[in-house]
Amino acid sequence: MEPVVVGKDQTIDQLLEFYMGKNTPDRQTFILENLVVEDDTDIDKKQILDEVETG
Repeated sequence: MEPVVVGKDQTIDQLLEFYMGKNTPDRQTFILENLVVEDDTDIDKKQILDEVETG
């Protein structure tokens, strides 16, 4: 886990809306770019992203 830092130009409400709110394209992109696979299998992160994006 990493700490969440609230910048000067952002409110706690905005931060919570991003993490807990609707599944917007920006939120989806953030989640996919920060996806961590904690398994010893040979699953490639790019392969996972490709599968999620193609549905």
